[in-house]
Amino acid sequence: MPTTLPWGESLTVLMELGFPVNEFTLDSATLGVLDDDYLDGTLLGDDVSALVKSISITRGRSDQLQQFTAGTCSIVLNNNDRRFDPINESSPYWNPLTNKSGVTPRRKVTVKLGTETIFQGRITDIDLSYATGKTSDLSDVVINSADDFVLLANTSTEADLTPATELSGARLNYLLNLPEVNYSDPTNIDTGTATLGNYVIPENSNVLSYAQDIAEAEQGLFFIARDGTLTFTDRVSAAFASSVADFSDDDGSGIKYQALSVLYGQEFLYNKVIATAQGGTPQVADDVASQTEYGISTLNLSDLLLATDAAALTLANDLLDLYKEPTYRFDNMVVLVSAQSAGDRTTLNQLELGDTITVERNYQGGTPATVSRFQSVERMTRLLTPNFHRLEVAMADAYILYPFTLDDATFGVMDSNNALT
Repeated sequence: MPTTLPWGESLTVLMELGFPVNEFTLDSATLGVLDDDYLDGTLLGDDVSALVKSISITRGRSDQLQQFTAGTCSIVLNNNDRRFDPINESSPYWNPLTNKSGVTPRRKVTVKLGTETIFQGRITDIDLSYATGKTSDLSDVVINSADDFVLLANTSTEADLTPATELSGARLNYLLNLPEVNYSDPTNIDTGTATLGNYVIPENSNVLSYAQDIAEAEQGLFFIARDGTLTFTDRVSAAFASSVADFSDDDGSGIKYQALSVLYGQEFLYNKVIATAQGGTPQVADDVASQTEYGISTLNLSDLLLATDAAALTLANDLLDLYKEPTYRFDNMVVLVSAQSAGDRTTLNQLELGDTITVERNYQGGTPATVSRFQSVERMTRLLTPNFHRLEVAMADAYILYPFTLDDATFGVMDSNNALT
């Protein structure tokens, strides 16, 4: 059953460590029926939250110009009774019918706080440690898991393929539905705005790498959500998003954070962007004013899946508009979740990659005294122990557009921030 933590959060850690029940059984009135519920049996998730010593979860990417990597979860558990030892035949997870343990890679792991799933993935490693001495079996086990990107990263295409010229969302669905991929977990895939060419997908192409190429051409977001849903968003949808949470260093102005770092420099200054479609001609977008002031800084995207040179030029201009000037941005924020109210804890547990948030910083001196910015969530790192729950959020500037609204004094003006949806 779930474990209630000292600050009131309810922790559930489900691991499918046992062995299938309700397997297909000949001559059984119930289990002998051919359907999805009984043919392969059901793996029941065992709640091991009472044995948890710590949980560390990292999901996201290093910055907004990189692709998302597999989310990972590392759980340290008490193993004094050796239940998590894969060779322990007395373990409750030992299957005498197969003479194997259910403590094995690729079994699902789900971590929940209250009703919110904050991670879902599959076991990748099981690392055991035992204290020395013959009189004690003091032991810990570290169970490492990764989200479903680990499945895609270990799958390759089996033959040369020539897809149709199609939008990015259709291309991703085409890839996931290949027989050798057969991706069956939940998905949430946007239609996409970028048209991709019918370039050959070579035999033995890594499926995750090619999916990330699709995301690069779209300049959308491609990741596994906290509940295990494979998610792909186009480059436009995030621009029309509204803030899902407000953060501040001032009590009463939003969810209070404990630390905030600021980034201002050349890290994301690009005033010359070169985008090249596969087999196409390099398309160059320049901002002369920025180049004159800061010198030339180049962002080069090559071998893009885009169907035409015109699409590559559009992408180059879009990126130039985003990165031609250095920006003062909030970079990293630390929130002590366990110190928040129940409602704010729920908001923090619902936070997702790509979400738009507002972050406010108040200053004791100087002008302006308050700075508030829209930020996008790029990476989240959670550390959960029996004593505290801390969330670290890495951010990027959120490029926000507002739907054009007829007769509105603010949103009825055609400018760079108001746009037709």
